[in-house]
Formats: sequence, C-alpha cells, structure tokens
Amino acid sequence: MHDKKIKVVHMLEGFWGGTSTYICTVLPQLVQKGFDVTLIGSLNRCCPDAQTRISELRASGVKVHIIPMYREINPLKDIYSFAVILRLLLRNKFDIIHTHCSKAGALGRVAGFLAGENVRLHTPHCFAFMRCNNRFKKLLYSVLEKLLGRLTTKLVAVSRSEAAVAVRSRIVSAHKCATIRNGLSNGQFSSIVPFSTKDSLSKTSLGLDKDTQVVTTACRLVEYKGIFRFLRAAGLSRTRNAVFLIAGDGELKGPAERFIRENKLSNRIRLLGHVSDIEQIYAISDVVTLCSDAEAQPYSLLEAMRAKCSIVATSVIGNKELISHDRTGLLVEPTPASIARAIDELLENRVKRNKYAENAYAYFCNNHTLETQISELMKVYRSFI
Repeated sequence: MHDKKIKVVHMLEGFWGGTSTYICTVLPQLVQKGFDVTLIGSLNRCCPDAQTRISELRASGVKVHIIPMYREINPLKDIYSFAVILRLLLRNKFDIIHTHCSKAGALGRVAGFLAGENVRLHTPHCFAFMRCNNRFKKLLYSVLEKLLGRLTTKLVAVSRSEAAVAVRSRIVSAHKCATIRNGLSNGQFSSIVPFSTKDSLSKTSLGLDKDTQVVTTACRLVEYKGIFRFLRAAGLSRTRNAVFLIAGDGELKGPAERFIRENKLSNRIRLLGHVSDIEQIYAISDVVTLCSDAEAQPYSLLEAMRAKCSIVATSVIGNKELISHDRTGLLVEPTPASIARAIDELLENRVKRNKYAENAYAYFCNNHTLETQISELMKVYRSFI
C-alpha cells in the first residue's frame, strides 16, 4: 500500500506568466519524488514557447492533456470544457485534484466534487477580484470564490498575504488554508552569473552602449500589471543615459507601442516581447521594476532577487511580502512619479544598488528554495492519503 504512487492532477487555463513557471518548476520535481502527475491545461492563452515547455513536461514524466478552456465566462464553451474535465476525472480516479487560478479553479473543483474526488486543493495565484477594477466583476468574482470555497478541501496559497485575503474575505476558514511560498532552484538556469561580473557583460546584442543604465520590467502586458505606470515613469525619469526594457507580451502590446510612439519615447523604451531566458536580461539590468496593482508572490521578483538585481516595486499586496523597504529594495506608491523617483535614486547610487541586491539575494536563498517548496507541498498531499 505504501508503494502505491499518489495520483495528482493539476489544472490550469492560461499557460502564461508566473503560473506556467509554477507548473514547469513544480510538476517535474513531484515526478522525481515518486508522484504520478498529470496536467490538464489549455493553450488558448499561452506564452510563445508553450509547446516547447509542454514537451519538456512530458519528457520529465508529466502526463499532459490539452483541452479547450477560456478565460472569460462563456456558458456554452465553459459547459463543454467542464464536460471534458469531468470525463477525464471519472476515467482516471485521481487521489488529489490541485487547481490553479480562476477558470480552472472553478471548473476543476465543481467537476471534482461531482466525480466524487474528495481532495480538492486550489491555488489562486492572486484572486481575480484583487486585480479587477470593474466593481460588478469584482463583486461577482468574490461571490463565486466564496461559493467555490465550500468545495475546497484546502486552499494552498503561495504567500501569507494571499492566505490572509482568503480568510479575511471568508472564502475559506483559517484551518482550511495552507501557505507554501514559491521557490526556485538557485542552479536552475545556466545563465545566472556572479554579481561581480554583471557590469562586464556585453549589452551590444541590444544595441546598447556599455555605459547605458538599464531598467527592466518583466510581466504580462495586461492592465493590473501597471505597464502604463512603467511607461510613464520612463518618461518622467531624469536619468538621461537610462534605457527601459519591457520583457513580456499580452493584450496591451499595441496600446503600449502607440504610447511610446505618440510620446516620442522610442529611443528610451524597448518592447522585447516574450523572453524565454529572462536571466540574460536581468544580467545587464541595473534596476528591475514591478508596477502591479496586486500580486500573490511574483516569480519576476524572485528571479530578480536570484539574479542579484536591485528592485523597485509598488507597495501592494504580494510585493510587500517579498521586498523589505530600504533593505532588499524600494517599495513605492503605485504612481508613475513615485516609481520614477525611486528608479533615479537607485541609478544614481551604485553602493545602495549593490547593498539592496546582496540583501535580496540572501533573502531569496533563505526563504524561497525550490526544495522547501516541494517538501511542504508533498506534506500537504500526503496528509490526505
């Protein structure tokens, strides 16, 4: 009985951003630890290298089922997606269902309940109502999460702040909530370089002079990520030899390109599109910035900490848990002027940049190892078997 593999299925609708990083980082590790792991996901909304990453998951031993799922609420399409998920659950009889984000979280938990699967875990990765500005949608998403909370065996938050929101909003009670912080392997990417060599790396591949100071943001180009705050901050920055890089893609790419063109910022801001190897960009970055309205626990900041970058982040939920102001980076109000001032402060003070970068790296090493994340997740899974 003890030799039987625990069958776990993860479900995700949008294979993009931090959630895809979570899936591609965590699931192969679970396979190595002896779990039977399946992914049910959609590629209707995905990063450009999603097919490659799916192939790597399969090569690692993860069973992958690609099905149609859609982000927006659409009754007919959602019923079909639900039927496909329910059929897969009935056929496979998983020990644990672990859903991620809003759409897969809703369809997967309801299907799991109807399929008689008693262990239904959910990780929000930032609740939809936290990053929504529309009052009606915010209320609707909040009500739906409360209803789905009744079908949730345990909510597995990626940060203490996300867990606190779940309890405070009465989605689940405190005893039904666990916190397992996101982690990364410090040797996961070969492109990580020692801090002492950062400035010696060539910037010529981007057509930059070696004395150019680089400010980077890495995020999906969607509203709640505050991409236009970053663009406006770039226009307000008084550091003349600074170039602002945006690594990411999304629905706001077109409007962002228009903003840059209309404000004559083409020589100052560069849209890089999706970047598979973000460490190469962080290696030449003097400051990394995240301008979001809300976060759960952003991988972009963890990757920046691991790469020994100095950080400016908006003082919002999720960011505040990672960045200790004036120690591991600068937390600022979510306004372009505040962001621009903090960026200039760090660009003008190399000693402060280096101090924050070293402190951030030490914090990352002590608190966000992949080994700890996997160990704690396995404990949660095994507690139900």
